[in-house]
Amino acid sequence: MNRAEIEERVINLLAEAVVVPREDVEDLRTDLREDLGVDSMDYVELITVLERDLGQQVEREELAYVRTVGDVVDLVQRLVSRRDAAAGANAPTTAAG
Repeated sequence: MNRAEIEERVINLLAEAVVVPREDVEDLRTDLREDLGVDSMDYVELITVLERDLGQQVEREELAYVRTVGDVVDLVQRLVSRRDAAAGANAPTTAAG
């Protein structure tokens, strides 16, 4: 999944989790707390939505530095990379013969 695909997915997930119009979260500089009024309950919902979508647990510490929509995109990009790396490490290898 490339960066543009991740941005699109995050924008949709944020709009769903925070229950705001999609256009309110399209700017990556949008501050979650100041601009959108995201509170601790919204963060819990965001974590739940991300975990469901990614099929991977989001560590609460990873959200400590998430302030903007762009920060969420960065977090999801790291999670996707980690998931893909783990999947690659667990994939069976074939020997050329």
